Amino acid sequence: MKLLIDKRGKKYLLREDVEEFHTSLGVVKLSDAKPGDKLRSHLGHEFYLLEPTVVDYYDKLPRAGSIILKKEIGPIIAYTGIGSGSRVVEAGTGTGALAIYLAHIVGSEGKVYTYEIREDHLEIARKNFAKAGVEDRIEAKLADVRQGIEEREVDVVVFDMPDPWLAIPHAYEALRHGGFIAVYNPYIEQIRKAYLAMQEANFKDKRVIEILEREIEVKKVGTRPKTRMLGHTGYLAFGRKY
Repeated sequence: MKLLIDKRGKKYLLREDVEEFHTSLGVVKLSDAKPGDKLRSHLGHEFYLLEPTVVDYYDKLPRAGSIILKKEIGPIIAYTGIGSGSRVVEAGTGTGALAIYLAHIVGSEGKVYTYEIREDHLEIARKNFAKAGVEDRIEAKLADVRQGIEEREVDVVVFDMPDPWLAIPHAYEALRHGGFIAVYNPYIEQIRKAYLAMQEANFKDKRVIEILEREIEVKKVGTRPKTRMLGHTGYLAFGRKY
């Protein structure tokens, strides 16, 4: 894949074999271009050609519904210590946005096992995994974690589902000693039930956090927070098995 960005910051994720791309700002010739080149359309507008990163794949994913935002993905990785070689169980897959980030972090030595109960969502996710080039690091399963988790001695379990408390005992069984659980949910009632289920399952070091993101605008006249901010999207609950 290759990434084309126009002067407005709009991104176009293109196959390697695309030699000519038509946009509202004109036609861009790509046949002899290489990453890092600044290109001009036939109308004279500037474009930039880059190698796409995991951030670009995330931004351009075809979506089956709402996804975990980057402001929550960061703390999930930071609070659970996911790194190169980690084995991670995730549910539900959805569009596959979180799984793609996790696969990028665990690298070729790690593995992401993602569970989804909707076949249509899993079909979209698998296409997204292939497009992002991480399909070899992800095992996508049409299965219900509320009925059990097959893997054992995994490093981290992440739940993004309406009723995670029903699967928390299975997460405890799947985790190695010292492993972490992370639960994402947009509603405080659900995250409370998840927290209490983690307590009953004997998870330690439990905490619930909320991440708010406020962008700062910089202008000649001055610098200030933007009028609108990315406020509540969800709560994160964490725990550890030991």
